[in-house]
This record gives sequence, structure tokens and C-alpha cells, in this order.
Amino acid sequence: MNPVTPETSHINSVADAAKANQRIVIPVLAEHAQVHLQREHTGTVRVRKVVHQVTEPMAATGYREIVETTRVPVDQVVEAVEPPRTLGDLLVIPVYAERLVSQLVLVEEIHVRRRREAFEHTVGTSLRREEVVVERLDLVTGEWVAQAR
Repeated sequence: MNPVTPETSHINSVADAAKANQRIVIPVLAEHAQVHLQREHTGTVRVRKVVHQVTEPMAATGYREIVETTRVPVDQVVEAVEPPRTLGDLLVIPVYAERLVSQLVLVEEIHVRRRREAFEHTVGTSLRREEVVVERLDLVTGEWVAQAR
């Protein structure tokens, strides 16, 4: 005699039902999957911005004008007044005086010379640079650990 297993007993009952002309209902099964997301805290990250300020020397070339004046005595009788004149980099300003005998006398000339000098000047300039630091909280030690760039 054959041992009866669940599979053979099912086959036997289907075969018996078929012999008896009975209606056989075979169930059809289908599985449905459902996916849901669950939020899980895996760590903490913080981002900090650090501003570094550095003072660096910065050289600059400046210019200054030096004005030299010289009084040149002339004491000469002239016919008419002349306006100031320029001779190269020299400005000549005539100075007149009238005398009692109705003479126009050039008393003196004032010579004005402008000279330009260059000079080097160093100034400390403050420069800022920003750095961003990304840190992760170590759950074991409880300390913030900077992440490598």
C-alpha cells in the first residue's frame, strides 16, 4: 500500500470527484506585495562656515608733487604788464610796482617749479577667506568628527 501524503490525497480526491462527475473548483492564488518606507535616524551632520582673516602687506607706488618757489629780483623798467608764462616745467609770475615818476618797474619774478616724486608705500591689508567644515556626529563617542574633503 502507498503512503498517503497531502499531495497524493489531493490528487485522489480530485480523481474521485472526476469519477463521480462532480464539479471541481481549483483555487487560484496570487500574492500582492506592499512596500512602505520607514524613516530611520542613522546619524547627524552639521555644516559650519569659518571665516579666516589674514593681514598681508601690500605694496603700492604713490606720487607726490613738490612745489618749489624761488624769488628772483629783476628791478627793471618795462613798457607793459605781461601775464604769467610757462617755460617748460617752470611757471614765471611777474610782480610789478608803479613808481612816482610813472614808471612801470618789474620788481621781481616768482619762479614756481613743480616736481613729481614717486615713493613706495607698504600697507597692511586685511583679507578674508571662508572655509566650510562638514562634521558628522559619532554616535559611539558623541563627538563631532570632521569629514575629509
